[in-house]
Order: sequence, then structure tokens, then C-alpha cells
Amino acid sequence: MVCAYVLAGELAVAKRDHRAAFQRYEARIRRYARRCQQGAKHVGSFFAPPTRVHLALRNTMYRALTSRPLSRWFEKMVTSAASDLVLPAYPA
Repeated sequence: MVCAYVLAGELAVAKRDHRAAFQRYEARIRRYARRCQQGAKHVGSFFAPPTRVHLALRNTMYRALTSRPLSRWFEKMVTSAASDLVLPAYPA
């Protein structure tokens, strides 16, 4: 969603110059996207478990991580990459 917002904004600002829009989009998103990709390397198998046993383990872990005692820590863990980018305000 973040990338779609930025791409749409850059396309709107570029006024039909898609090459300029794509360059600005890439410059804005590159660092953010790399950080998200690095994080995904560590959690991919958690979110897409290969077996039913792993699926049950994932669901149990997710329930534990979202429980009251661990929810703050889990929220910080999953939002660290999202807070790495300040979204530009594009004209309506």
C-alpha cells in the first residue's frame, strides 16, 4: 500500500512524464523496500508454513505474540520497517 501510494503520487506530480515519476518513486522507496525485503527473509517461513505442524505452531506463536504480555514488543517488532519512511503529501 505504501509503494502504491508513493507511485500514484509521483505519477500525478509528474504530469504524464512517467520516466521522471519512476525515477523519483525509486529514489523515495529504495531504502524502505530494501529494509522490508531484509525483514521478510527472516519471517517468510513463519507466515507461509510448509506443513500442517508448522501451521499449528505458527498459529500458537501468533496467539502468544498478540497476547497482552507480549503485544507491545510484537508491535514494535512488526512496525519498525514501516516507521522508516515518511510519506510525502501529494496534491489532491
